[in-house]
Amino acid sequence: MKGLFGTLVAFAACALLVSACSSAPAKKSAETPSAATPAAAQADESEHDTIVYPQNLDVAHAAYLQAVNLEMRGAHDMADALMMQAYEADPGNRYLGFEVADRIAMRGDDSLALVYAQQANRLKGKKLARHYALLAHLYVKEGTADSARKYFNLGLDSAHYQDMALLYDYSLFLEIVKDKKELVRVYGILLPQVNYMPSLFQRQFTLLAEMHRDSALVDLLEAAYNANGDRAMLQQMVQILLLQKRLGEARAIADTVMTSDVVSEKIIVGVMTTIAEKNRDSAYKFLKHKYYTDSVRTPILTNFLGHYEYIAMDLDSAKVHLKEAAEQLGSQPVYVANAYRALASIALSENDKKNAVFYAEKADSASMGGEKPMLAMTYGYVGEYKKAYGMLDSLLAVWSKWNPPVGVDSASANEMRKQANRMHRQFRNAYARIYTFEANDIEKNASANDSMKTYAKEARERAELFWESLLLADSTDMGTRVYMAMNLERMGRYDESFAMFELLLKQPESSGLDFPEIMNYYGYSLIDMNRSATDVDRGLALVQKALDKAGNSPAREAYLDSKAWGLYRKGLYKQAYDVMLLINEKNMHEDAVYWEHIGAIQVALGMKAEATKSYKALLKLNPNHPEAKAFFSGTKK
Repeated sequence: MKGLFGTLVAFAACALLVSACSSAPAKKSAETPSAATPAAAQADESEHDTIVYPQNLDVAHAAYLQAVNLEMRGAHDMADALMMQAYEADPGNRYLGFEVADRIAMRGDDSLALVYAQQANRLKGKKLARHYALLAHLYVKEGTADSARKYFNLGLDSAHYQDMALLYDYSLFLEIVKDKKELVRVYGILLPQVNYMPSLFQRQFTLLAEMHRDSALVDLLEAAYNANGDRAMLQQMVQILLLQKRLGEARAIADTVMTSDVVSEKIIVGVMTTIAEKNRDSAYKFLKHKYYTDSVRTPILTNFLGHYEYIAMDLDSAKVHLKEAAEQLGSQPVYVANAYRALASIALSENDKKNAVFYAEKADSASMGGEKPMLAMTYGYVGEYKKAYGMLDSLLAVWSKWNPPVGVDSASANEMRKQANRMHRQFRNAYARIYTFEANDIEKNASANDSMKTYAKEARERAELFWESLLLADSTDMGTRVYMAMNLERMGRYDESFAMFELLLKQPESSGLDFPEIMNYYGYSLIDMNRSATDVDRGLALVQKALDKAGNSPAREAYLDSKAWGLYRKGLYKQAYDVMLLINEKNMHEDAVYWEHIGAIQVALGMKAEATKSYKALLKLNPNHPEAKAFFSGTKK
């Protein structure tokens, strides 16, 4: 065997030498391909040589079998030599030509491999996908993109697009030439066959997003979800449907989710938020169904439910859910702070001063001091003015002198200064508002002496100075103008106040102003002053607009009171009383204005017993109220 093996090696070496000589440019032999034959390089694959090649099939067959045998033993160089010998013996054999070209390519001689592959491609024989693939890869290396694309497609067609390796290689080529449209097509074929491999899926997703093909993105996500059940893809699909304003399809998916997990939560929140943009009540109804009927319950959904219940004035349930959410969302301080803020507001609406402060302090703690303005305001609401002013004095001292740390780049320093200025403005605004709270308390106090009344007047003037300074720095600050307009009205500067209200009503809806509150305050002021029938009509119209916009907000009952007073001013006493009956009396037990209004309306309707009850409640709140005293003295009819 050793002698035979030596003979084979010598024979193979001899064949290589003959091959090298026969392919030399000077001979231009038609039997072997040459780099100097450009026609072969440019010929279309459908064209074939008409040359009849000499054949020595016995030698070709024997050399091929030996080459395969040696290849299996790991003797690659000798196998290559024998495969070349087989091709020399049968130069018209397409299969052998591509085998030689493939081996030359594996040696790293791509240029020579391309010449052999081009020649082999012009030979008759069975067209195999891997032969086209070899041509495609060699053209890629040569930098001939059009030819590479052509042979990739021929190879894929031949393999009926089932050759995953070739599909993937073609996708890499398309990345190089930046043909996104074709790349999307190829990934669309490849992805289902690799079960939506994450890296390829993400690339296809990115491409479709860059091309703004949102509908195709939805189809991709749906197909991937159906293939592997990845619910994160379902959530992404809903997100894109919502961006496309395909709410019906998104909601249909949301209706199917029944598990209390993060994906279900994101789907429900996305759909709920989109519904709320058009109809908040519908969003609330949708959330309640998912929470109570479908039992999809997470801390975030509990938090949203609590806020919706607060808006709907279902306060007992709101308190339960907001507390539960605050306790469970410890790792998400923004939600915790918002829940405690709402709880503080509910406590204030119920005149529960102790819990109002407790929850406001909790909100500030959860936000790591980010709720200081709200906390100071709460102290002001409950009458703890010394504590409120002390907190604001210390904060203003810090923020008025604040400068960026040394070493911070200029861009960051500018952004930090802007944030500091915003904080400084918030604290000054809070200071001004607390002045008005204190003034209002004094003004409502029937026992207030002249000194206290003077202090109240001065407090409103100091608030005015704060707000004027804020407007000097930013004349576009309409939120500050709202407080100024209200304060001016309380100071008796009606023309200035009403002119500012008119300016505010001309602002766009996008300005972020609380238009129902503005309309109600201004409208009620016009009604209460009763300067003319025109003013009363204007005021009543504004209050009705406020009611139309308010929905079921906590402020609705105050707006109903304003409307009833407007109807009273117009002499429509029965209608006024019907409106007052829409107000929940238990929410008004400490509201002197409510008892004053309903008492006056009841007197106008001859309801003496009911009026007696109302005026007694009013006298408990204000023992010196002139209307109540007049009623009981018999001078009010």
